[in-house]
Amino acid sequence: MLVAFSFPSLGRDAVAAQGSGGQDAAAEPQPGRQRSTAGKEASAEPPAVLPVDVAWTTELDAGPLHLPAYDGTRAFISLRNGELVAVDLRTGELVWSVAQPADQAPVAGGGVVIVAGAGELIALRAGDGLPHWRLPLADRVAAPLLLNTGWLIVAMASGELLALRAPDGREMWRRPLHGTPTVQPAIAGERLLVSLSDGRIATLALGTGAVLWERELSGRPQGILPLDAVFVGATDNHMYRLSLENGDYEWYWRAGGDIVGTPAADADRVYFTARDNVLRALDRGNGARRWRVYLAGRPVVGPVPIGSVLAVSGVSPTVTFFDAETGQPAGEYEAPGDLAAPPHSLPNAVPPDPRLTLLTRDGEIIGLAAAVGPLRLDLGFPPHPFLPLPERLSPAFMAEWHELRGPGPPIR
Repeated sequence: MLVAFSFPSLGRDAVAAQGSGGQDAAAEPQPGRQRSTAGKEASAEPPAVLPVDVAWTTELDAGPLHLPAYDGTRAFISLRNGELVAVDLRTGELVWSVAQPADQAPVAGGGVVIVAGAGELIALRAGDGLPHWRLPLADRVAAPLLLNTGWLIVAMASGELLALRAPDGREMWRRPLHGTPTVQPAIAGERLLVSLSDGRIATLALGTGAVLWERELSGRPQGILPLDAVFVGATDNHMYRLSLENGDYEWYWRAGGDIVGTPAADADRVYFTARDNVLRALDRGNGARRWRVYLAGRPVVGPVPIGSVLAVSGVSPTVTFFDAETGQPAGEYEAPGDLAAPPHSLPNAVPPDPRLTLLTRDGEIIGLAAAVGPLRLDLGFPPHPFLPLPERLSPAFMAEWHELRGPGPPIR
């Protein structure tokens, strides 16, 4: 059941630093108020969030070991019992299951599922789970694999980065980075961006592996969102916007704790969570704060955009939704157990197919479809009570009496 609720906004936010220089102190908001994009008090009405019903549930043989991989309407999940399973997200049916240990989360795309495990890379056919190609590795994989537009990027514990062709596993190039990648790399056009444990962000030419620029932050960078600029948070409590061309600082914002996961963005704002238990929205262009909300629990991943709302989850059964424009609470959903992954959205789903899927630590997958309520009665039912008629009826009175007997509101 989806329930609307509200959080008060209390206290003083962190200090924003515009550009690479001066700092602007954030103003103290009044309790119970949220900031809109215009800097005015937002409407007290919470934004509409589509209610959901459970379309299906599937119980796997074990809990998930890593985050799932998604490709279209299928999820690929590495389990703690050493199996890799494929699940149809429209019906919840188990499509196939194979014995396949995994050291990192699988990736999927282009008809293949690729797993790093037992000292090798293994590509399986997404349709039936049969082996497609294998590649021995000389070292362990240090960060989640990246599969994007046919490129497979593998970050090794030795600090070496490998670029492979995903359809056949052919090596395209390899490059030593003299640092260990910590999170999944990111691709932006012809650039590959990598977060390193020593605080550097390295940007390479995707086609050749040549280093284009490096930027060293004062904390360990987290997941990178590359758009017209590079948006990345770090363990120095800062969210950064860097130039995609040369890595120069364009703005940065200081939060009250380490930035968590990868930020999200739309045309106007960038959204991120931090370990001060706050979800923030900043102006994408200049870094000014648009709104903030305090979370009931500690986030473990960044916010997930789902249409016009943001979903935030942690190590708990609860997914909380917020309106992306205003930050107003838009409801929450309580899963049957602690979540093992952020909610996954199927944006083109049509009921009865689920719009959201959740995965719990116990290995239960839940498909959530748009709720279909009971049929509404005709607008003319029930009629208003009949009024006693006067002794003499005039045409004017009959017209007024007829309006009183007009259709009433629908029963909800």
